[in-house]
Amino acid sequence: MHTDQIAIPVLDGYKTERLSGERIDFLINQANEQLEEISQKEDIYSDFLKKIEVPEKLDKIILWILLMSNETVCEDYIDEFKKNFRDIIPVSDLADLLIHVIHLKKVQDIELDGIDFLLKYEKECIEEVDQFAFTNALLYIQKSKEVEMEF
Repeated sequence: MHTDQIAIPVLDGYKTERLSGERIDFLINQANEQLEEISQKEDIYSDFLKKIEVPEKLDKIILWILLMSNETVCEDYIDEFKKNFRDIIPVSDLADLLIHVIHLKKVQDIELDGIDFLLKYEKECIEEVDQFAFTNALLYIQKSKEVEMEF
């Protein structure tokens, strides 16, 4: 996973300057609400877990990233629960939470259950989230290097 390779100063700068506490709190609350909703229907919840092949112990944020980055699970969730969403959860939400999780691990030295599983998880949709997060960090670096020129 490329996001895990972002240098600590860049990761910390991006998290501090681009991701507000309010945004992260909103995303975590949204994830928890949606996971709670899904878990109310045990058969669907169990089916979703099988589709992403999760280990026994997994932090809720990581579980939500894995579930919503899986296009089939996400589409089934939206259909099953009659969500008035587009066909996907915005990749930017997933990418922001991914950066938050990596920030917790690398900068704050906080281990979440399943972080190693997430970092080794190789599925098409999670790769897109990873690329989006990494690209955002690169754009942040580029923007921080820009200087105003006068002629």
